[in-house]
Amino acid sequence: MTGEAVELSIRPASLMSRAVACAIDAFIYTIVYITLLISILYFVLKFADIQELLVNSLIIIFMAITTIMVPCTVEILTRGRSLGKLIMGLRIVREDGGAISFRHAFLRALIWDFEVLSSGGGIAALAGFLSPRTKRLGDMLAGTIAVSERPRKIVHRPLPVPPQLHQWAQGVDLTPLPPGLLYRLTQFLDTSTKNTAESRLERAIELATEVNPYVAPPPPEGTHPEDFLVTVVELTRTTQFHKLRKAEATAHAFTDRVGSLPYSQRV
Repeated sequence: MTGEAVELSIRPASLMSRAVACAIDAFIYTIVYITLLISILYFVLKFADIQELLVNSLIIIFMAITTIMVPCTVEILTRGRSLGKLIMGLRIVREDGGAISFRHAFLRALIWDFEVLSSGGGIAALAGFLSPRTKRLGDMLAGTIAVSERPRKIVHRPLPVPPQLHQWAQGVDLTPLPPGLLYRLTQFLDTSTKNTAESRLERAIELATEVNPYVAPPPPEGTHPEDFLVTVVELTRTTQFHKLRKAEATAHAFTDRVGSLPYSQRV
C-alpha cells in the first residue's frame, strides 16, 4: 500500500532470482576489487620505501570502496538496479513503492558485506527464506524490497462455449470457484475423452452439482452437464486472464512511476 492507501500490484522477487542476481554482482565486485588490489601492489613495488601501514590502509580503503561505495552508487544512479538485477529483471524499491535514496542504498550496501560476503550468502539466503517477501537483512533495516519487473507471459486458450449457452454466459453471475473444484473441473475436461460415455456423463453430473451453487441464474433446462462445465471453466479463465492483464498494466505503470524524478528525489 502507498501512503495514499492505493494498493500496489508488484511482485516480490523470488529467492532464486535474488540469489542469481547477488552472485552476478558479487562476481563483478570481486573483479573490481582484484583489479584495484593489483594496482595497489604495482604502486607498492614501484615505491619500495612505502610504509606497510599505508599499504594496509589502502587495502582497507579500496575494499570499502568496492563493497560499499560502488554498490551504493550503482543502486542510486540506476534507481535500485545493478547489473545482476538488470539481468534478472529485478529492482530495489522502498516499501511504499518509491525509488530508493542514498540512505536506503548505503544501509543495504553496509549490511551486504556482513550477510553476503562474510557468510558466502548464507545469512542473506536464510533471511530471504524466512521472510514472506524474500527480504534480506539489509532490506529489513533499510525498509526496501526487491520486486520483479519482468512481465509474466499470459496465455489464454479459449474453450469452445456451446452456442446454446452463449446468451446465458453473457448474463450469468459466477462466484469464484474454490481452487480445488476448479482444478478437478480442468482435469475432467482434459481427460474426459479417455473415459467411457457412461462414466464421463456420471462424473460430469457430479461436478455440475458441485458447481451449481456458484452460478446464478442456473443454466437453461436441458443443458448437458459437460457443456455447462465447459462454459463455467471458460468464464473463469477469461475473468482470471483479464485480472492478470490489469495487474500487469498496473505493474508497468508502477515501474514507470518508480523511475520518475518525483520518486527518485524523495528520501
